[in-house]
Amino acid sequence: MKLDSTQILWWVCLFGLNLVFLHGKTNFVIFLADDLGYGDVGYQGGDAPTPHIDSIAREGVTFTDGYVSCPVCAPSRAGLLTGRYQQTFGFWDNVGPYRVSEEVKPGIPLDVPILSEVLKPLGYQCGVFGKVHGGRDEEMMPFNRWDEFFGFNNGASNYLPGLNGNHNPIFHGRKIVSKSYSSRGLRHSEFIERGVISRDADKYLTDQLGDQAVSFIERNQDRPFLCYIPFNAVHGPFQVPSELYESQDSEIDHPRRLVRAMIESMDQNIGKVLDILEELDLEEDTMVIFLSDNGGHESSPNTPLRGKKGTFWEGGLRVPFCLKWPARFKSKKVYWKPVISLDIFPTILAAAGGEIDPEWKLDGVNLLPFLKWPNKEFPHQTLYWRWGSRKAIRDQYFKVMTQDNGKTYKAFELSRDRSESNDVYADRPIRVAELIEKYEAWESTLMPQQWGWNSRLGYKDPNFGKPKPYHAPGYFESDQNSSKE
Repeated sequence: MKLDSTQILWWVCLFGLNLVFLHGKTNFVIFLADDLGYGDVGYQGGDAPTPHIDSIAREGVTFTDGYVSCPVCAPSRAGLLTGRYQQTFGFWDNVGPYRVSEEVKPGIPLDVPILSEVLKPLGYQCGVFGKVHGGRDEEMMPFNRWDEFFGFNNGASNYLPGLNGNHNPIFHGRKIVSKSYSSRGLRHSEFIERGVISRDADKYLTDQLGDQAVSFIERNQDRPFLCYIPFNAVHGPFQVPSELYESQDSEIDHPRRLVRAMIESMDQNIGKVLDILEELDLEEDTMVIFLSDNGGHESSPNTPLRGKKGTFWEGGLRVPFCLKWPARFKSKKVYWKPVISLDIFPTILAAAGGEIDPEWKLDGVNLLPFLKWPNKEFPHQTLYWRWGSRKAIRDQYFKVMTQDNGKTYKAFELSRDRSESNDVYADRPIRVAELIEKYEAWESTLMPQQWGWNSRLGYKDPNFGKPKPYHAPGYFESDQNSSKE
């Protein structure tokens, strides 16, 4: 059958509409900062330049009481990716050399689905670019659980990746792509002086992560995608290009100056990603989420909160947390009820049109119904935390915590005392006792701790040695040559 020009045009239009419907799902971008303080960002009064992070808050939803599930890196990230309290599958601590037995494989178990694994059956391309920190064994590595991976898998990385040597290489897919400068007879001191990178060696790692994320979005603009960018900034080592360090000359404290410059670099790369979304006309129906994996360290203020990373004070657990989705939220919204990073999994799944399988045993909730006006319900009546000897529970606006394995407790009315300066334990003994009982009931459901970084926590197998370095021959059985690239 021969078609005339009108018929051809009709079929072209119909095909184009089908493509629109086929790829009309919501895209997702998650920016995860590392060790960023509650008071670090501009939209919360911070002194670091964060115009792009601020734009997410200004154009979307700011969660004033946004929490993470642990005050240190790896467990927090495991909770975010699974929507579950990570202790429910034995992930209590950073992935380290100690474990209860040689049979234990530290990381997110394969029978616990992560966000990428529930989105891929819905037609999503899923890429991760940055610090993953989710398990050392090959089957748990990001290249087996994501469509694309660029980054590293341990807790910290030099920002000039070639300085890592073989202990924490940069992967691109299965291939190790960073090469040690030491093989060329160069020393760390030739590149970095007091954290300032004075020599143009390889690209600054934060820039590489931003560039890889932009490339991923460009290549997948015609299909739905999840782009997860877990930065290692502003985690140590504190290293920054000289030009960014010079841009922060108003700060006289050297460590804080380094951190401010690192924040500026991260914000610039967040800007790259936001710009490409706008350029490709993807901004309207892309949900963008920004948060930190835990509270700030000594050089990152958690103002006005008390405490820092590694503590169960609010400064260790409450983080900058905001969400932008122009198709759904047209103007700034401030949400005051407590939410947690566990909520990201079910919220994204709902926006993608997926359904929660009860077998996943999610602890997070879909936040979208709670952001509708009016909805006076709390997404969570109660939130729980456990790490090492530290315990905490928040029930609406009342918090009970201990830093010494339950020997002493403190209690705070967070609605009127977010800086936790007034301990009301003695005034509310019945309320405290109720929450301790509630906490113990939750704790009884957890899987015992299986591994960790600190042998003093009591789970070291004295017969188990340190894991093999990535460069060891045959580390990855299915890719014998990956370490030689």
